[in-house]
Amino acid sequence: MASKTPTGIKNIFSLVARERCMTNFKKIAIPRYGKVPTQTAAVLVPLCKVGNDPSLLYTVRSSHLRTNSGEVAFPGGKTDKGEEPVQTALRETFEEIGLAQNKIEVWGKGPAVPGRNNNILITPVIGCIANLTKDDLNINTKEVAEVFTVPVEMLCDPKNQYYTQFSNGFVLPVFVIEDYKIWGITAYITHAFLSSILTKDLYRNEWMKKKIILDKPQSENA
Repeated sequence: MASKTPTGIKNIFSLVARERCMTNFKKIAIPRYGKVPTQTAAVLVPLCKVGNDPSLLYTVRSSHLRTNSGEVAFPGGKTDKGEEPVQTALRETFEEIGLAQNKIEVWGKGPAVPGRNNNILITPVIGCIANLTKDDLNINTKEVAEVFTVPVEMLCDPKNQYYTQFSNGFVLPVFVIEDYKIWGITAYITHAFLSSILTKDLYRNEWMKKKIILDKPQSENA
């Protein structure tokens, strides 16, 4: 997935971009429906440099898992008793893909968003990994089938942006990158992150106006 990255996207690791990101990310719109869930979780939004490409890292959940098997997700999981969201995100990331905490520069966290079926609140934590290599990863195959990275430039390309509508009425963005389909809350957090860190001339995802609805079961909730 190599690409010639525009200068504006290359500056995504700068202090100015980081400050803009965290100011905006803490204000992201939260989809709400029904009662507020009592269960909590956290995910890491891993911004990394792969070669010369600023990229986001994703996992494909193992087919052996009881829930959301085979789907694309950020590293993360349920919060243990007494844990803060940042602790959860870092612990789960290490348990799932072996990425050590000392490799991750935590930028901060955003507001919690409801997961599928509104049964859990998920806090996104942004972390920066400089010069990610395969040697930094040790995949736990019981939980993760695959790890892949997507250049930010490809996520910004309108040709890779779609949307889907759920039975609860929510319309959420979808990103399709080669054989990978990023949808649901993972796609929403991706969209919120990109909207927060990049200016509108670099990322303008008008997914609400798109005409293509991907073939996902419409009975499923976000």
